[in-house]
Amino acid sequence: MSALALLTETARDNHSDLLSLNDNVAIFAVQPVNASGAPATRFLIKVIDTGDKIVAKEAKNEHLPSFCPERHINFDGTFCLYWAEAEPHEISDAEAAGRWWGKLLIFLLRQRTAAALRSWPGKGEARAHGPEAAKYQAVAEASTLRFGGAFEKALKEGRLTTLRRRLGGQDRLRLLLDGRKLLTVDMESGRVMTRRQRCKCDRGNTRGLPLLACSDHAQVFADLAAALEGWRLAEARFFDSFKDTPFKCCGTMDECPLRDLVGNELAEAA
Repeated sequence: MSALALLTETARDNHSDLLSLNDNVAIFAVQPVNASGAPATRFLIKVIDTGDKIVAKEAKNEHLPSFCPERHINFDGTFCLYWAEAEPHEISDAEAAGRWWGKLLIFLLRQRTAAALRSWPGKGEARAHGPEAAKYQAVAEASTLRFGGAFEKALKEGRLTTLRRRLGGQDRLRLLLDGRKLLTVDMESGRVMTRRQRCKCDRGNTRGLPLLACSDHAQVFADLAAALEGWRLAEARFFDSFKDTPFKCCGTMDECPLRDLVGNELAEAA
């Protein structure tokens, strides 16, 4: 059975009704249900089988912007429902179809919240913008798993950052938590400086050990810092790629790098 056929078969169990089906394109009326049980906005969603994947978009730009990276809507209007490189997305049975519907329903509910709050809900669970940045995000997430729940939480809340400086002819990268330095990495060697300092991990059985004696945490901290810096630069390149294109900020979100990019362009022109 094809992916579209499986989605059609499971639509009614996922608050959706098939309106039309033509070859590799289906139109569904999708009405997610809020946690309170009340029905949410009714969306007309076009689902397309491209041959190697299933994509979805609003059939008409009725409730959603046609493009908004901050709301995870791609430049062609399709929804960014999952990270294809890391998550299984082949729809080969009813169970896989149900998972796909689940992602779409959550995505649409979050769109309603985003429109009201002008910020993306559950931002810590979202994927970075662009496949290159998402790869760095995956490395950062894997690194924080080694250090305990406090680091996982800090990463999701955006409290782990980096600051790059050139000192004494050497590039150094500081890993910061809430703006305060945790440690410094020498960019040339990729190693943490001052490895005799106490490890910053949150693991009870190793807490208090010097960094060089605390498992492989010195290297993992260096990997985390490099991943965060790579993530930051990759996302900057992602938004910069729209600088000379017709794609502009939709104006529906309070914090949007795309809007800031356009604003800078206007300032430079003035």
